[in-house]
Amino acid sequence: MPNIPLILLPPSEGKALGGDGSPIDLKSLSFEQLTTTRNLMMSALGQLSGKPRVAQRLLGVKGAALEKARADNSDIANAPTLPAIERYTGVMYDSIDHISLDDAAKQVFGENTIIMSGLFGVVRPFDMIPSYKLKMGAKLRRNKACSAIWKPLITKALTEIIEDRVIWDLLPNEHSAAWEPSKLTVQSRFTVKFLEMNADGQLKTVNHWSKALKGALIRHLVSNPEAAGSSDSALELLTKFSHPEGYEYRADLTNEIEGASEIIFVKERS
Repeated sequence: MPNIPLILLPPSEGKALGGDGSPIDLKSLSFEQLTTTRNLMMSALGQLSGKPRVAQRLLGVKGAALEKARADNSDIANAPTLPAIERYTGVMYDSIDHISLDDAAKQVFGENTIIMSGLFGVVRPFDMIPSYKLKMGAKLRRNKACSAIWKPLITKALTEIIEDRVIWDLLPNEHSAAWEPSKLTVQSRFTVKFLEMNADGQLKTVNHWSKALKGALIRHLVSNPEAAGSSDSALELLTKFSHPEGYEYRADLTNEIEGASEIIFVKERS
Protein backbone atom coordinates (compact mmCIF):
# COMPACT_ATOMS: atom_id res chain seq x y z
CA MET A 1 0.00 0.00 0.00
CA PRO A 2 2.10 2.95 -1.29
CA ASN A 3 2.25 6.23 0.63
CA ILE A 4 0.42 4.86 3.64
CA PRO A 5 2.58 4.69 6.78
CA LEU A 6 2.91 1.72 9.06
CA ILE A 7 2.58 2.60 12.75
CA LEU A 8 4.13 0.39 15.43
CA LEU A 9 2.66 0.62 18.93
CA PRO A 10 3.11 -1.13 22.27
CA PRO A 11 0.09 -2.63 24.04
CA SER A 12 -1.08 -1.16 27.32
CA GLU A 13 -0.39 -2.55 30.76
CA GLY A 14 -4.06 -2.15 31.63
CA LYS A 15 -6.73 -4.19 29.89
CA ALA A 16 -10.48 -3.68 29.65
CA LEU A 17 -12.50 -6.38 31.38
CA GLY A 18 -14.88 -8.84 29.79
CA GLY A 19 -16.04 -8.58 26.22
CA ASP A 20 -18.87 -9.68 23.97
CA GLY A 21 -16.85 -11.63 21.42
CA SER A 22 -16.49 -15.40 21.20
CA PRO A 23 -13.41 -17.07 22.75
CA ILE A 24 -10.24 -16.42 20.84
CA ASP A 25 -9.71 -18.06 17.46
CA LEU A 26 -5.97 -17.82 16.87
CA LYS A 27 -6.34 -18.43 13.15
CA SER A 28 -8.58 -15.38 12.86
CA LEU A 29 -5.83 -13.04 14.08
CA SER A 30 -3.68 -11.08 11.65
CA PHE A 31 -0.40 -12.77 10.73
CA GLU A 32 -1.71 -16.32 10.78
CA GLN A 33 1.87 -17.61 10.41
CA LEU A 34 2.31 -16.88 14.12
CA THR A 35 -0.49 -19.26 15.15
CA THR A 36 1.72 -22.16 16.29
CA THR A 37 3.84 -19.98 18.56
CA ARG A 38 0.79 -18.12 19.86
CA ASN A 39 -0.73 -21.45 20.88
CA LEU A 40 2.47 -22.48 22.68
CA MET A 41 2.66 -19.13 24.47
CA MET A 42 -0.97 -19.31 25.58
CA SER A 43 -0.51 -22.84 26.90
CA ALA A 44 2.65 -21.91 28.81
CA LEU A 45 1.03 -18.79 30.25
CA GLY A 46 -2.00 -20.73 31.46
CA GLN A 47 0.11 -23.45 33.07
CA LEU A 48 2.53 -21.11 34.83
CA SER A 49 -0.24 -18.81 36.01
CA GLY A 50 -1.70 -21.76 37.91
CA LYS A 51 1.35 -21.79 40.19
CA PRO A 52 1.18 -18.84 42.63
CA ARG A 53 4.89 -18.36 43.29
CA VAL A 54 5.88 -18.89 39.68
CA ALA A 55 3.11 -16.55 38.52
CA GLN A 56 4.28 -13.80 40.86
CA ARG A 57 7.80 -13.91 39.42
CA LEU A 58 6.54 -14.15 35.86
CA LEU A 59 3.90 -11.42 36.02
CA GLY A 60 5.58 -9.01 38.42
CA VAL A 61 2.49 -8.19 40.48
CA LYS A 62 1.21 -9.10 43.94
CA GLY A 63 -1.97 -9.30 45.95
CA ALA A 64 -5.28 -8.66 44.23
CA ALA A 65 -3.56 -7.74 40.97
CA LEU A 66 -1.81 -11.11 40.93
CA GLU A 67 -5.01 -13.03 41.62
CA LYS A 68 -6.80 -11.14 38.84
CA ALA A 69 -3.95 -11.80 36.40
CA ARG A 70 -3.81 -15.48 37.32
CA ALA A 71 -7.55 -15.85 36.80
CA ASP A 72 -7.41 -14.14 33.40
CA ASN A 73 -4.40 -16.12 32.21
CA SER A 74 -5.69 -19.47 33.43
CA ASP A 75 -8.94 -19.13 31.47
CA ILE A 76 -7.55 -17.31 28.46
CA ALA A 77 -8.72 -19.87 25.88
CA ASN A 78 -12.33 -19.65 27.03
CA ALA A 79 -12.61 -15.96 27.90
CA PRO A 80 -14.70 -13.46 25.90
CA THR A 81 -12.86 -11.21 23.48
CA LEU A 82 -12.78 -7.57 22.45
CA PRO A 83 -11.04 -5.80 19.55
CA ALA A 84 -7.46 -5.07 20.59
CA ILE A 85 -8.09 -1.32 20.33
CA GLU A 86 -10.82 -1.69 22.95
CA ARG A 87 -8.98 -4.26 25.06
CA TYR A 88 -5.91 -2.07 25.49
CA THR A 89 -6.62 0.86 27.77
CA GLY A 90 -4.49 3.61 29.23
CA VAL A 91 -3.30 7.09 28.41
CA MET A 92 -2.06 6.58 24.84
CA TYR A 93 -5.11 4.62 23.72
CA ASP A 94 -7.45 7.10 25.40
CA SER A 95 -5.66 9.88 23.54
CA ILE A 96 -5.95 8.07 20.20
CA ASP A 97 -9.72 7.86 20.86
CA HIS A 98 -10.27 5.81 17.69
CA ILE A 99 -14.06 6.02 17.99
CA SER A 100 -13.95 9.74 17.22
CA LEU A 101 -11.81 9.35 14.08
CA ASP A 102 -13.63 9.84 10.80
CA ASP A 103 -14.29 6.72 8.74
CA ALA A 104 -11.27 7.18 6.45
CA ALA A 105 -8.84 7.74 9.32
CA LYS A 106 -10.34 4.85 11.26
CA GLN A 107 -9.75 2.54 8.29
CA VAL A 108 -6.16 3.71 7.89
CA PHE A 109 -5.57 3.17 11.60
CA GLY A 110 -7.11 -0.30 11.58
CA GLU A 111 -5.26 -1.54 8.51
CA ASN A 112 -1.86 0.06 9.07
CA THR A 113 -1.25 -0.09 12.80
CA ILE A 114 0.64 -2.98 14.38
CA ILE A 115 0.48 -3.58 18.14
CA MET A 116 3.23 -5.71 19.65
CA SER A 117 2.19 -8.19 22.33
CA GLY A 118 4.21 -10.47 24.56
CA LEU A 119 1.52 -13.13 24.18
CA PHE A 120 0.40 -12.80 20.56
CA GLY A 121 3.50 -11.34 18.90
CA VAL A 122 1.75 -8.72 16.81
CA VAL A 123 -1.92 -7.92 16.29
CA ARG A 124 -3.93 -5.31 14.44
CA PRO A 125 -6.34 -2.96 16.24
CA PHE A 126 -9.48 -4.88 15.33
CA ASP A 127 -8.21 -8.39 16.05
CA MET A 128 -10.35 -10.00 18.77
CA ILE A 129 -8.35 -10.86 21.90
CA PRO A 130 -9.10 -11.77 25.55
CA SER A 131 -7.83 -10.06 28.67
CA TYR A 132 -4.41 -11.30 29.77
CA LYS A 133 -1.33 -10.28 31.72
CA LEU A 134 2.14 -10.74 30.20
CA LYS A 135 4.95 -8.28 29.61
CA MET A 136 7.19 -8.48 26.56
CA GLY A 137 10.21 -8.82 28.83
CA ALA A 138 8.81 -11.73 30.84
CA LYS A 139 10.55 -15.11 30.55
CA LEU A 140 7.77 -17.45 29.56
CA ARG A 141 9.35 -20.35 27.66
CA ARG A 142 12.82 -21.92 27.68
CA ASN A 143 13.97 -19.16 30.08
CA LYS A 144 13.83 -16.69 27.20
CA ALA A 145 12.11 -13.32 27.26
CA CYS A 146 9.01 -13.06 25.09
CA SER A 147 10.84 -10.47 22.99
CA ALA A 148 13.60 -12.96 22.20
CA ILE A 149 11.08 -15.66 21.29
CA TRP A 150 9.15 -13.34 19.01
CA LYS A 151 12.06 -11.42 17.47
CA PRO A 152 12.80 -13.60 14.42
CA LEU A 153 9.10 -14.37 13.87
CA ILE A 154 7.92 -10.77 14.05
CA THR A 155 10.79 -9.61 11.86
CA LYS A 156 9.85 -12.16 9.20
CA ALA A 157 6.13 -11.36 9.46
CA LEU A 158 6.74 -7.62 9.06
CA THR A 159 9.01 -8.20 6.08
CA GLU A 160 5.93 -9.07 4.05
CA ILE A 161 4.22 -5.71 4.66
CA ILE A 162 6.94 -3.23 5.53
CA GLU A 163 9.20 -3.02 2.47
CA ASP A 164 9.79 0.51 1.15
CA ARG A 165 7.21 2.02 3.50
CA VAL A 166 7.53 4.84 6.00
CA ILE A 167 7.50 3.43 9.54
CA TRP A 168 6.43 5.43 12.56
CA ASP A 169 8.10 3.45 15.32
CA LEU A 170 6.52 4.44 18.64
CA LEU A 171 7.76 1.41 20.56
CA PRO A 172 9.46 1.61 23.98
CA ASN A 173 12.74 -0.27 24.42
CA GLU A 174 11.09 -3.40 25.82
CA HIS A 175 9.06 -3.85 22.64
CA SER A 176 11.77 -2.63 20.27
CA ALA A 177 13.68 -5.74 21.34
CA ALA A 178 11.03 -7.90 19.65
CA TRP A 179 12.02 -7.10 16.05
CA GLU A 180 15.10 -6.30 13.97
CA PRO A 181 14.52 -3.22 11.79
CA SER A 182 18.07 -3.46 10.41
CA LYS A 183 17.03 -6.61 8.52
CA LEU A 184 14.17 -4.85 6.73
CA THR A 185 14.17 -2.45 3.81
CA VAL A 186 12.12 0.63 4.60
CA GLN A 187 11.68 4.03 2.98
CA SER A 188 12.20 5.80 6.32
CA ARG A 189 11.78 4.96 9.99
CA PHE A 190 10.81 7.69 12.41
CA THR A 191 10.95 7.57 16.19
CA VAL A 192 9.60 10.35 18.39
CA LYS A 193 10.73 12.17 21.52
CA PHE A 194 9.00 14.95 23.43
CA LEU A 195 11.12 17.49 25.30
CA GLU A 196 10.31 20.41 27.56
CA MET A 197 12.46 23.50 27.91
CA ASN A 198 12.92 24.67 31.49
CA ALA A 199 13.53 28.20 32.73
CA ASP A 200 17.28 28.13 32.05
CA GLY A 201 16.82 26.83 28.50
CA GLN A 202 17.74 23.22 29.24
CA LEU A 203 15.78 20.48 27.49
CA LYS A 204 14.30 17.65 29.54
CA THR A 205 12.65 14.48 28.23
CA VAL A 206 8.95 14.27 28.98
CA ASN A 207 8.06 10.89 30.46
CA HIS A 208 4.77 11.20 32.29
CA TRP A 209 2.81 12.73 29.41
CA SER A 210 4.62 11.09 26.49
CA LYS A 211 1.90 8.48 25.94
CA ALA A 212 -0.82 11.09 25.64
CA LEU A 213 1.37 13.14 23.32
CA LYS A 214 1.98 10.12 21.10
CA GLY A 215 -1.75 9.44 20.96
CA ALA A 216 -2.41 12.91 19.58
CA LEU A 217 0.37 12.45 17.01
CA ILE A 218 -1.08 9.13 15.86
CA ARG A 219 -4.43 10.82 15.22
CA HIS A 220 -2.62 13.38 13.04
CA LEU A 221 -0.78 10.69 11.08
CA VAL A 222 -3.81 8.55 10.27
CA SER A 223 -5.82 11.64 9.35
CA ASN A 224 -3.11 12.60 6.82
CA PRO A 225 -1.89 9.20 5.65
CA GLU A 226 -0.47 10.05 2.24
CA ALA A 227 1.69 12.84 3.62
CA ALA A 228 2.69 10.77 6.67
CA GLY A 229 3.57 7.85 4.39
CA SER A 230 6.13 9.66 2.25
CA SER A 231 9.67 10.56 3.31
CA ASP A 232 9.43 13.70 1.21
CA SER A 233 6.32 15.06 2.89
CA ALA A 234 6.27 13.49 6.37
CA LEU A 235 8.45 16.12 8.00
CA GLU A 236 6.56 18.94 6.34
CA LEU A 237 3.37 17.43 7.75
CA LEU A 238 4.85 17.73 11.24
CA THR A 239 5.34 21.47 10.82
CA LYS A 240 1.57 21.72 10.37
CA PHE A 241 0.86 19.73 13.49
CA SER A 242 -0.73 21.83 16.20
CA HIS A 243 -0.20 19.80 19.33
CA PRO A 244 -2.86 20.35 21.99
CA GLU A 245 -0.23 20.70 24.72
CA GLY A 246 1.89 23.21 22.80
CA TYR A 247 4.69 20.95 21.58
CA GLU A 248 6.22 21.96 18.26
CA TYR A 249 8.34 20.00 15.80
CA ARG A 250 12.00 21.06 15.87
CA ALA A 251 13.73 20.08 12.63
CA ASP A 252 17.05 21.43 13.95
CA LEU A 253 17.09 18.84 16.72
CA THR A 254 16.35 15.78 14.59
CA ASN A 255 18.93 13.03 15.02
CA GLU A 256 19.81 9.91 13.07
CA ILE A 257 20.03 7.00 15.51
CA GLU A 258 20.58 3.38 14.44
CA GLY A 259 18.94 3.81 11.07
CA ALA A 260 16.01 5.89 12.31
CA SER A 261 15.27 9.60 12.30
CA GLU A 262 14.47 10.68 15.85
CA ILE A 263 11.82 13.39 15.59
CA ILE A 264 11.92 15.96 18.38
CA PHE A 265 8.98 17.98 19.67
CA VAL A 266 9.66 20.77 22.15
CA LYS A 267 7.43 22.72 24.48
CA GLU A 268 8.95 26.00 25.60
CA ARG A 269 8.33 27.16 29.13
CA SER A 270 5.80 29.99 29.13
